[in-house]
Amino acid sequence: MKKLVKLVLALAMVLGLTACGGGKTSGVTVEVWHTFTEGQEKLLETIADEFEAANAGVTVNVINTGSPDDFKGKVTDSVANGVGPNVIFDFASYATTFDIEGQNYLLDLEKYWGNWDYKGALSSAGLYEEATNFSDGKLHVAPVYTAGALLFSNEAIYEACGVKVPTTWDEMKTAAKTIYEKTGIVGLALDSPSDFMQLLIYQANGGQIVDLENNKVAFNTAEVEKWLEWWAEGVQEGYFVFKAIDAGGYCSADINNAAVASYIGSSAGIPYLNFDGKTFVTELTDAETQIFTTSKLLEGKTAKLVANRVPMMDPNDEYGKAGIIWTRSAIGFNSGNEDENQAAADFIKFFVEQNERWVIELNANTPYKAVEESATYQAHVAGDKALTALAEQVPVSFVAPNFQGVSEMREEAKTLAQGVLAAGWNAKTALQTAADKVQAAMDK
Repeated sequence: MKKLVKLVLALAMVLGLTACGGGKTSGVTVEVWHTFTEGQEKLLETIADEFEAANAGVTVNVINTGSPDDFKGKVTDSVANGVGPNVIFDFASYATTFDIEGQNYLLDLEKYWGNWDYKGALSSAGLYEEATNFSDGKLHVAPVYTAGALLFSNEAIYEACGVKVPTTWDEMKTAAKTIYEKTGIVGLALDSPSDFMQLLIYQANGGQIVDLENNKVAFNTAEVEKWLEWWAEGVQEGYFVFKAIDAGGYCSADINNAAVASYIGSSAGIPYLNFDGKTFVTELTDAETQIFTTSKLLEGKTAKLVANRVPMMDPNDEYGKAGIIWTRSAIGFNSGNEDENQAAADFIKFFVEQNERWVIELNANTPYKAVEESATYQAHVAGDKALTALAEQVPVSFVAPNFQGVSEMREEAKTLAQGVLAAGWNAKTALQTAADKVQAAMDK
């Protein structure tokens, strides 16, 4: 495999395929764009090497595009201009933005997979429905992992401040404010403002984000406005933040350094948390075993990692206790070259067949029956804090709806979470603006 220099793009996940694809290819190159780091990137490269070894004449260029912030924009532009990747990893909803009348941007994966019963390999019918939720009803994406939002916390900070790790949003606010006032540490940060805001809307609004039956926005309500004001107060007073403090852009670094007491992020992020068991000190002498703090209240305390389901509005309400989960998929793009298309589809299939290795590395749930039944996978889930917490949350969780305008919905949800520091901001106007933009996208 040829490793390329990092580009200035960004995305979320990658796929692969075995040699038993639907056709023979040689002398072709498959470009896989991603933003994985560390062990995930290494495993992706290993899988690409294995695919090359099993498919003589096919080269897989695994390209780390760097920061995820502008990834989608660059992928979209590149694909539209015929110079984009063959494979990326992202939500099925992003793939639907390429589902344009008169265009043929996406690969019909099952066309290249021959007789493989792919639908039967998935763990639920809903996964196949999402993967084929396109205007032509064809399979253009292949799920590679399922994860969900969890609340990761350093329980030692809570205990030192005399509060408990919260189970409800009201408890979250009280605890975060107390921690901030006593230690200067931010109580809550967000890895994904968009996912957080959609979760808040779903819990507050009886499970309604949009009314798909009537093609109408449903989130512009008094109850959502109340909770948006609740969030804004915490951000404005400093004990909530809507993005990572660390320059790297990930809240895992913030909680490792005790810049935050808790953050809401993907269950797949737990491998990056390394603070458990370290000692708080006001003079750092060993970064491997200590965490620097300016708070005398924390000095000498031992950090403790806990992973919990996301907070609830009402534990007794079906929607008020909901969590949010998502599935990332491999997305294949039509290059216009049938040999390249076959090789890209084959790589995705090969990657799917390595799913047990992939989900264990990512610390995520598998979308495939065979992996669910694997003793290795089951043992991994049982021994992992994040996956144990996610297992509790999944039965009451939702998947953000996929519809015409979903990209605008994600962007406006992010703006609702982040826009609260703007001069003259108020919740009613912010909600109305977001609703108007999403409705316009739905009406196109």
